[in-house]
Amino acid sequence: MPELPEVEGYKVYIDNTSLHKRITAFECRDVRLLKASLADFEKHLINQELTETQRIGKYLFIKTSGQKILVIHFGMTGRPNYYKEKEDRPKFGHIVLTFENGFHFAFENKRKFGWWDLTDSIADYKVARNLSDDARDLTLEDFKASLRKRKTFIKAVVMDQSVAAGVGNWMADDILYQSKIHPEQKVQDLSEKDIETIFKAMRHVIEVAIENDAHHPDFPEEFLIHNRKEGATCFHTGTEIQKIKVGGRSTYFSPGWQILK
Repeated sequence: MPELPEVEGYKVYIDNTSLHKRITAFECRDVRLLKASLADFEKHLINQELTETQRIGKYLFIKTSGQKILVIHFGMTGRPNYYKEKEDRPKFGHIVLTFENGFHFAFENKRKFGWWDLTDSIADYKVARNLSDDARDLTLEDFKASLRKRKTFIKAVVMDQSVAAGVGNWMADDILYQSKIHPEQKVQDLSEKDIETIFKAMRHVIEVAIENDAHHPDFPEEFLIHNRKEGATCFHTGTEIQKIKVGGRSTYFSPGWQILK
């Protein structure tokens, strides 16, 4: 599933290809992918331009020259594709904008878990979905304040979009691995230093992932992502990576490196 680093890459891609071009057509092969009516999308996008993007976690907001803001969630397999010739339309490009310059912007969505919506206000949309500030923009103080209210496993909390919008499953595993914190450590048992360590690791994982265009093979060798499977070898200790369920999600950790207090 695209997480914060992948969606940041999609934001940059759209910024570089699809802004400030008049939209002449809107097509959707499956209206189940639209959170508003097809008529509303046609009304608020055709003859308008995409003007500015803003990402909050895994959500991408695209302001338009009209009254509405386009909201894109990429689901499991969503991604943007900017192309010219009609025959180059990607197989799973279920939603397509056509621009006045003859180019097209397709929303590829193979498994159809991604979707589009329209909103009047990013701030209101954020509140309605209980999103924190983007994890890249969080302050340590806000992060600490969010954790003070929690009494469950740290893995589940780090993945909570009301705590750190944009952090998904693999990122949470690597954040805790970098922090030497067991995923089943209860938040109330963490020290101030532990929380600061987790926050710094979160910022580090995010920035490394963005710098490397979310291409995992280019991440530093000490990242868990390289060995994130059951029975693999921990970079630091040589012990086997274990797999457990935390908050209903598959979780990988090193029992020799991440000691449960």
